[in-house]
Amino acid sequence: MGYKTMKTLVIDTTINAHTESFSAQLLQQIKQQFAESTTYLPLNDMDLPTLDEATLTVIYKQKAGEALSVAEQAIADTRQSMLQQFKAHQKIVIIYPMYNYNIPARLKDYMDMVLVPRETFQYSEAGKIEPLLTDNRAVLFLQISGSMFSLDKECQQMEFAYRYLDMMFAKMGFKKRTLIRAEGTAICDKEAILQATLEDFNQWQVN
Repeated sequence: MGYKTMKTLVIDTTINAHTESFSAQLLQQIKQQFAESTTYLPLNDMDLPTLDEATLTVIYKQKAGEALSVAEQAIADTRQSMLQQFKAHQKIVIIYPMYNYNIPARLKDYMDMVLVPRETFQYSEAGKIEPLLTDNRAVLFLQISGSMFSLDKECQQMEFAYRYLDMMFAKMGFKKRTLIRAEGTAICDKEAILQATLEDFNQWQVN
């Protein structure tokens, strides 16, 4: 199966309080590029469990084979649903703003639900990480930032968002991993950034 025909999951972590915002305009344009069969996942509009005491209790109980309460079962069901949906899509598009050099908290919550041992990766007997999603998968990281982080050496060293995502998806077995930057939205011409980003996105689509 080629990348262009893969089933696509679009994970959106932007906060679009204003329809005229850069994020909202970019998202609107990109959603038009996908087929109706594409799955769209707006994380900020969803009630997702965080990796807190309640969630850890669920994980420990499941490992021990213990019965879950109604509330705990709801957490388990949501986590399982998100994991199975993720595994069912071979092409992932993640649209996220970069906050304080890292990914949004909601995206980290999502990653904690799909980075699951024996589901998306495993440990060998020697303790080495081995990927389990090795069926020629692809992911696009579309990173939005107000400043030009790629041009500043100090900022490059502090920018963990893309590096974290890239390493985690490599860990799961994604063969094609691409970064598109929509940067400088607070200091540069937004329309020019939007058009450049869409050009990069369209190029990624056809490759």
